[in-house]
Amino acid sequence: MVRNSRFILADDLLEKIFDLFFEVMGGASSKNEFRKVFFDLLTPAERIMLAKRVAIIYLLMKKIEYYNICDRLKVSSATVSKIALLMEKSDGIIPAFGQIVKIDKVKIFLEEVFNNIFAPGKIGVSWKIAWENKINLEKKKTYGI
Repeated sequence: MVRNSRFILADDLLEKIFDLFFEVMGGASSKNEFRKVFFDLLTPAERIMLAKRVAIIYLLMKKIEYYNICDRLKVSSATVSKIALLMEKSDGIIPAFGQIVKIDKVKIFLEEVFNNIFAPGKIGVSWKIAWENKINLEKKKTYGI
């Protein structure tokens, strides 16, 4: 759990700090640079917490069931509910994830078409690979990841 000081910062100072944070985090030109800054700034527990929150938002937007999210990410249902409530009031995170979710829906649709074309039992198709593809697609639909 993150502990904040009981002393409250002035609004203008807090705004300047957020601007500085954005410059540092947004200034990374590659995934590798971002990762280095992210790992230097945050403790392992904070990194895991933020990554899980992002994953929960992503899975909720894909309409994955709460139980499956809890099972897959090893979080409580209270955590998922809290994030769902935060999403209802959010102005920034929903549009950011909207495009990603649309792209994933198209990918899953194309995988379904591919699996139907090369389904188990068709001539020239490896049954083992076809069944693995089918099972993996079902897991993606159920768990989202």
